[in-house]
Amino acid sequence: MQRLVRADSGQAILEVALAIPFLVAILVGIIDLGRLAQFDTLLATSARAGASYGALNLVTANDIAGMKAAAQSDPPSWASITASASNFCKCADGSSTSCTATACSANHRLLYVSVTASGNFRPIFKWLLATSVAAKTRTVVMQVGQ
Repeated sequence: MQRLVRADSGQAILEVALAIPFLVAILVGIIDLGRLAQFDTLLATSARAGASYGALNLVTANDIAGMKAAAQSDPPSWASITASASNFCKCADGSSTSCTATACSANHRLLYVSVTASGNFRPIFKWLLATSVAAKTRTVVMQVGQ
């Protein structure tokens, strides 16, 4: 009877040794998903910061470099984020138009700014994604206060 107990005494250690790599892989996968969600939030916040700057008034709406700088200065330094910005006009009825003063003669002309923040996410486990780097973008469009 004691011989059977001795034979089973190492079974628990063996089971734990076999389960630990799977548990660590699951933990790292959960951490990577959290990092991906944080990176996506950083991109959205950066694009929103640039669009908020551009939507302040008509002067800042034409300051493309200022919108890009506002978007790129928002995230922490470890997140390399690039930004692009533009502005466009629409008539109050929703039709697209040029941004000239005579556009939308029947309607009010509305000015919008658009900022796109882009960056590359590098997962801890490169085999979780199809590539070792996942390119992500977020775009925010705001109407300019007039």
